Amino acid sequence: MDFDLKRFLRERYQVSGLVAPGRFESELAKRIGTPKKRKPVLAAWQAYLGEPGREAVRRFYERTLEPGPHRLEALVYALHYPFLQFYARVVPGLLPAGGRVLEVGAYTGALVHALALQRPELEWHALEPLPAAVRRGEQVGRELGLEVRWHADWWETFEPDAPYDAVLLLSVLPEGHLRTDLPPEFEDDAAFYRSFELCERLERLGRVLAPGGRVLYGHGPFLGKHPAAFERLLEAMGFEEVERHGSGDYVLIGARRGATLRDARSLGARAAVADAPAEEPPADRAEQARAALAAGDARAALARLEGVEGDEAAELRGRAWAALGRWREAEAALAQAAGEEARDLRARALVELGRGAEALEWLERRAGRDPERLRLLARAYAQAGREADALRVYARLGGERPPGLEAVLERFSEKLFRELRAGRLAEVSRRVEFAEDLSPDFLTRELLYLGLHAALGQRLWARAERYARRLYDLGEVSGAVGLALAHLRIRDVDEVESIERADLEAVEPYLTDAVARSEEPLALLALGRLRYEQGRYEEARRLLEQAARAARGAPVGAAYRLLAEVLERLEAPLPQVLGAHKRAHAFHPYPPGRLLELAERAAAAGEEVLAREFLGALRETGLAELPRARTGDLVRLIEALEGAWEAFRVLWDALARTPGAGPEALEQAYRLSRPFAAEEEAERALAAYVGALNQHGRAQEALAVLEAEVERRPHVLGLLFDLAEQYERLARFTEAQAVWKRALEAAYYQEKDLELAREVLRNLLFLNPHDPELELYLGELKATSAKLAELEGTPDALAGQTPKGVMTADLPRFSGEYLIVLGGHTQLRSRLKPRLEELGLKVDWFDSDSTTAARESLRRIQSRLGRAHGVMIVSSYVGHDLSEPVRAEALARGVPVYITPGRARGVTGLVRALADFAPEIIKKAIG
Repeated sequence: MDFDLKRFLRERYQVSGLVAPGRFESELAKRIGTPKKRKPVLAAWQAYLGEPGREAVRRFYERTLEPGPHRLEALVYALHYPFLQFYARVVPGLLPAGGRVLEVGAYTGALVHALALQRPELEWHALEPLPAAVRRGEQVGRELGLEVRWHADWWETFEPDAPYDAVLLLSVLPEGHLRTDLPPEFEDDAAFYRSFELCERLERLGRVLAPGGRVLYGHGPFLGKHPAAFERLLEAMGFEEVERHGSGDYVLIGARRGATLRDARSLGARAAVADAPAEEPPADRAEQARAALAAGDARAALARLEGVEGDEAAELRGRAWAALGRWREAEAALAQAAGEEARDLRARALVELGRGAEALEWLERRAGRDPERLRLLARAYAQAGREADALRVYARLGGERPPGLEAVLERFSEKLFRELRAGRLAEVSRRVEFAEDLSPDFLTRELLYLGLHAALGQRLWARAERYARRLYDLGEVSGAVGLALAHLRIRDVDEVESIERADLEAVEPYLTDAVARSEEPLALLALGRLRYEQGRYEEARRLLEQAARAARGAPVGAAYRLLAEVLERLEAPLPQVLGAHKRAHAFHPYPPGRLLELAERAAAAGEEVLAREFLGALRETGLAELPRARTGDLVRLIEALEGAWEAFRVLWDALARTPGAGPEALEQAYRLSRPFAAEEEAERALAAYVGALNQHGRAQEALAVLEAEVERRPHVLGLLFDLAEQYERLARFTEAQAVWKRALEAAYYQEKDLELAREVLRNLLFLNPHDPELELYLGELKATSAKLAELEGTPDALAGQTPKGVMTADLPRFSGEYLIVLGGHTQLRSRLKPRLEELGLKVDWFDSDSTTAARESLRRIQSRLGRAHGVMIVSSYVGHDLSEPVRAEALARGVPVYITPGRARGVTGLVRALADFAPEIIKKAIG
């Protein structure tokens, strides 16, 4: 694959060319003009060049990845530019045909992405310790469509889930071991290994590289090259097919891992000594090193120990490195030495390196009463995250406060702050008391503050007062506030409003002191309330306004609530008072009843904007929580402010959540809906109102409502149906027949709906089958049906129909099935039940006129459900006290339930519903 690396780096990483390390500062000045902004980057660069260790590497690369316009990612790649070109050209051909490949120290992924684009068949992994670099690398990978898996860790501690088939160590191992005293090239193998800790670091290959896998090493643009020594070290470790690729500065060393690897530390050094001419050390070299150490010349001791092996030499070498403060080298040397003194010194080295957890077992065994060892043990506990054990050791030391104690107490406090935020008050209280039991001097300001809050939260007033007293003596405002809370026996600011005046006066000195020292919200609030109780309203107003500004969260709401009461006493303008209430509600919601009261006050004062705001807050809080007795007041207020439609909508929603709403509430909804009577919601309100009147035995009132509606809208078919049904309910069949005829004429002449006209005619025939006028209507319908059939070329549905045929049309035949009907009225039941029984259907009909909500009626209905094949509920009966329990019980028993669509339309509606429901009834009977 012909891959253009230059173009790739320019487009993806904005790298335009090479930048020599000596020109780093001048190039940085071009990119970041301000010296103040360049200073931290230069400091990190100089530490990177002169301070060995991972910390300097981490600081430098983190600086280059800081977000903003001066991102230095491109400058880093420019320093490695020719080596990136060399690696991108040579490495793809040296990789295996398949498997998993890991690049170590990938930074933001320029090289691993370039290699993945050339060898996409491989599974690519990248190891990088900096989280910012990992995030950047993952982002670029997604943009390129590459599946590179990233791991955030250092090479020395990385534990793979499975070994890799190839590991790329390209320009990565020298980093962290850079020094200005390194030569361009080493001549001595041992010095080369030691300068970059290669023997120790290559041991990781035993865990990371699979047997038979390949390792590729490139030294990069760093000083101290020695490719021949690296080849010898790989061979000594047991690698095979060790080959060198390239020449001059651009050299890549590849090798294949054998079945087993030998110890790199000993074999690597031994191979170097065997290949390089060395002088035989004198027999007394160890004694000379010991003498040099006694004289304080650690460097001379190290020089005399060069090439000397054995426990004694290892111990002396470790002591020399420790004397120089080189704890990493000291720990590595002492790990090869035996003896208690060596192990003691190694334990100290581990603690100095921050790895105290590894030394805990030895230090616990050896600590005894020795102060120095106890200090090391305490530091080791702290490094292992066992702050409680560290505090126990510091308590055994006694005397002056050891240097590491403050840091341990700080971390101990940080953990307790997390516990406090999580609400685990008992745990916080227990741990603070533990520290106090060890030594009262351990209670820092932070621990006292934590103990105070935990004690107040648990209502441990004596303990809270003790901690508050110590904070008060230290001059802390929280101490004064804590003393006030402990004496008042309250936990937080919301309880201030319920405290008696005498109790507040008892803690007035503490409150005054707290306010004088700082704008402490709780002290301001409590003192403001005291001044309010004392009638000093102006002072109370000033204090409460300060409290509202200084507080955060719920205390702000409490401050504004009290401020509103103070403003009332000062006879401030109503908008100002209501504004305080509005702010109080924003931080601590008022109950719905209170919001309605405030909205009414605002409306009465002509403040319609504020009234609407309170109404909006009431809707957000939830109308369901508003007392039912206040619903009427709410509706009247909304009608005045926002019109009848909004008032109707609110009332209708409230009624939907109110089972068994009475006629009075429905009457109000009906009245509000009249300006938009044609809307669907208004039609439902009318039906519900009429149904409620009938259920409460006020059928004459329901009739009056329907007559008035028909008078206002005489051509609305639904109203005519309702009025006719109401006449039937009252057994006024003459009037019912007249209305049904009006409905027939409206359906036929106005709506031109032949099918609907036929159904209305059937209803009339059920009322009076011998009325000769109905035969004339039938003849006219048949003539129209014949003409339509002739015009459309379809069968004539009414051909040969007689009045009796119209009455029985569409009615299915049954064979003894049992149906329970709920709803309708007595007249409908008496006229239709015989017809249904003629069709072979057994019917138990509980109409709304004769059935009450008594428990006995419900028991009777439910006792018959076990043998029923279907339950039909008339839609106008839905919402009755019996309809829902019966429906639920029927469904639980597997009995099909049918609710008639729309309002019941006399016989016509029931017959049509029965025709739709018949298949379910028959299916249940057969099953």
